Amino acid sequence: MLAQIQKLLVTNEIMTRQALARQLAMDEQALMGMLKLLLQRGQIELIQGGDCEGSCGCVSAKVEAYRWLEKKAATPLSIISVS
Repeated sequence: MLAQIQKLLVTNEIMTRQALARQLAMDEQALMGMLKLLLQRGQIELIQGGDCEGSCGCVSAKVEAYRWLEKKAATPLSIISVS
């Protein structure tokens, strides 16, 4: 699943948690655990924008998205243990 997240973020550059969950056909709460792990490893970054909480429907609604961080000589996710 981590490799699928990587592929989506590399392909799409920036995606919201909702868009990732929809593409992966999984619950957002389950996805959050994987995103937190990738954040801790420094493989993704959280991008926040907007200053409104969104209840009014304005264009400045708060947005949280994720971006894959390119690193030289990164260990492929297929051989990283997540236990």
